[in-house]
Amino acid sequence: MKIMAWAAALLLSFNAFSQASIKGKITDEANNPLSGATVFIEELKKGTMTDLNGNYHLTELGVGSWTLSIRMLGYETQSKTITLQHNTSLTYDAVLKEDLSNLDEVVVSASRHSEYLSEIPASVTVVGLAKLEEFTPATSNISEILEFTVPGLAVSTGTFSNWGQTLRGRSLLVMVDGIPQSTPLRNGQLGIKSVNPNDISRVEVIKGATSIFGNGGNGGFINYITKNPTSNEKIEGTTNLWGSTNLAKTNDALGWGIHQSLKGNLNRFSYYISGSLEQTGNKYDADGIPLLPTYGFDNTDIYSSFGKLEYVLSDRQKLTLSGNVYHSAQDSPFIPVAAEVEVYNEDGDYNIVPAYGTEGSIAGQEPTGTTLINGQLKYSLSNIFQGTTNFETDLYYQNTENVFFYSDKFENGGQSVINAEKFGIRPNFHTQFAPFNQTSISLTYGMDFLKDKTNQGLLDGRLWVPNIELINWAPYAQSTMKFNDQWVLKAGLRYDGMNMDIVDYNTLPYSAKSDGNFSPSVAVEGGKLNFNNFAFNVGLRYIEHQEFAPYVSYSQGFSIADLGSVLRSAVAESINDIQLEPAVTNNYEFGFISKFNNWQLEAVGYYSTSNLGTGVVFVDEINTFVPSKQPQRIYGGEVSLDYFSWNRKWQIGTSYSYVEGLTHAVGDENNLTYLGGDVIAAPKWTTYINWQPTEKINTSLRMTNLGDRNRFDPYLDSNDTWAYSHTQFPVSGYTLLNLSVAYQIKSDLSLTMAVNNLLNEHYLPARSQWAAPLKTFTAAGEGANAKLGLRYNF
Repeated sequence: MKIMAWAAALLLSFNAFSQASIKGKITDEANNPLSGATVFIEELKKGTMTDLNGNYHLTELGVGSWTLSIRMLGYETQSKTITLQHNTSLTYDAVLKEDLSNLDEVVVSASRHSEYLSEIPASVTVVGLAKLEEFTPATSNISEILEFTVPGLAVSTGTFSNWGQTLRGRSLLVMVDGIPQSTPLRNGQLGIKSVNPNDISRVEVIKGATSIFGNGGNGGFINYITKNPTSNEKIEGTTNLWGSTNLAKTNDALGWGIHQSLKGNLNRFSYYISGSLEQTGNKYDADGIPLLPTYGFDNTDIYSSFGKLEYVLSDRQKLTLSGNVYHSAQDSPFIPVAAEVEVYNEDGDYNIVPAYGTEGSIAGQEPTGTTLINGQLKYSLSNIFQGTTNFETDLYYQNTENVFFYSDKFENGGQSVINAEKFGIRPNFHTQFAPFNQTSISLTYGMDFLKDKTNQGLLDGRLWVPNIELINWAPYAQSTMKFNDQWVLKAGLRYDGMNMDIVDYNTLPYSAKSDGNFSPSVAVEGGKLNFNNFAFNVGLRYIEHQEFAPYVSYSQGFSIADLGSVLRSAVAESINDIQLEPAVTNNYEFGFISKFNNWQLEAVGYYSTSNLGTGVVFVDEINTFVPSKQPQRIYGGEVSLDYFSWNRKWQIGTSYSYVEGLTHAVGDENNLTYLGGDVIAAPKWTTYINWQPTEKINTSLRMTNLGDRNRFDPYLDSNDTWAYSHTQFPVSGYTLLNLSVAYQIKSDLSLTMAVNNLLNEHYLPARSQWAAPLKTFTAAGEGANAKLGLRYNF
């Protein structure tokens, strides 16, 4: 026994002095370092991740022959048999190739770390850089791009406002690099247009209720991921020039724009900076009539600037400073003429003469539009806790100013403006480990802290929505477990503690019907409000076969149901007498992705419930609109099919989205009524054909079809006239065709031409129809219009 103990001790001692190590660098085919690649020795169960320069170092390894595996999302896994001898250090560098056989996308927003879309048990749409570059020559309106590319998102309103452009029938949260752009304390619904599309590398849309980023994600969220300063040169850049015009009528319809970007790498310092300016001309419908200027795009100046600076502090540390300004100002020579809406009989037959613009001016009206300012300082530290964990934290600032159109709904008229200012800090950890054979676990955990100050007043100084100050703190954790490369189980939770301070205020006299019947002013005593919300999600996905990768999931989201609308319509004399509670949404869904050679099919069905409504309802007693208090049930489905020819000369695809929703009074679950058009979108069908006949020519023909939605009956109003209720108006469908062509003149120079509404269809966007009873939002869509662009890379 003593001999055996002595031999074991000698063996352990020999092994301690016989340990070896391996180090190296991992790059892509363009020689760019790959940060966050996993380097793992299967037999020893030891691994690490590459640092910011792509370097790795594994120490205290036993002698022998081992299998070294290198993995990185979006790249082919590389394995190498290495032989380590005692007291030696081996150097092994590797170049990873993009995984072209896998048409998968890498997503960072769903769990705040990189993962494959096909392994996420949720419905996610990624609009990548190639798709954005295909669409931006046709339009600089990002909501029109998302309308076509994101199943489940309602069609664009045809205006600068995204009121009614819901996601699966619910409100959505808009972010730029994770920074909230929406103003949920008083939702102005202008957040979708927050950054120039030329500065976006991809858009990630997480659909269904989610709380991972907090307040406002009842229907999901849109996260714009901006471009990174990735370059091997000291300076390079891209110049975009374009001109646009209306083809139905060209009188003063010419518009133009320029976008310039520069990027480069200077040792440890890299940068991306850009600036743009766009001016639009008059906008006309298919008959050459000026479009309604309210929320319009005509005669608008849009400018933006963006910058992202990265500095590598060490092999494991990096600082990133970024910021952008996006500003639009419409100063139209037209004033609105309200629509004419007539309902003929109890069968609901009706006629709409859309609102339009006529030359004139409103005394004292300021230009309408939005100004968004974002700033973010991010610190990244890799390979802590024995190489298992990456740490990242950011400080951010966001400022919003939304100036609305002149309205006679205020006593003596006026223009309102939403002001919102946010500060936040978000420390975040991501840990990966493999506790058992064929099992890997990743944990993402941290804390969100947000301070949000919001109000809405009139430009003349009157306060409509009082000053609201929100302090929100939220710990969270998300886990992903992968078993035998067959199953992915994801679960997470988040706790939000929300504390609001509201000052004393007086409500403004208001006439929602513009009939001169103003609600009385009420003096409301301010105070403090507290909300707490616990949300969790769980999902399971089967991933062994790409021919069929199904998932099932449950998730929760919440929002403070447009608190500003509640406060500005208050009839109580104290905040404590106003009944306020978060709108909590429960989302259930099942879906799958299937890939067969050059075909890709994705389908999903969902059902969601909420304790409160998403839209607003008109209350005759107080003559104004207030958020709905009625519970909702929403269900629907989405399907998309794409085909890529073997030589990539042809791409053909189609998608279909359907959503329906019901509501009921509290305590009366059997008496169901359909939800209005501001919440539920009509069915949407999209189809595209991309053809590349030569290496220099690319063409794309796209169709968007909006279906009919007629769920409501008219009623006799106080004048004994047939009418439809607010938002409960029939929607008649239409079909639009858009064509774009790109010609590569030289390797660094390309010319693009696009014609939108190719057939000059006269149509009313969905919002213009379901909002027809208001008469001030019923604008026709733009007639045939063209955009000619030139792109130069240097």
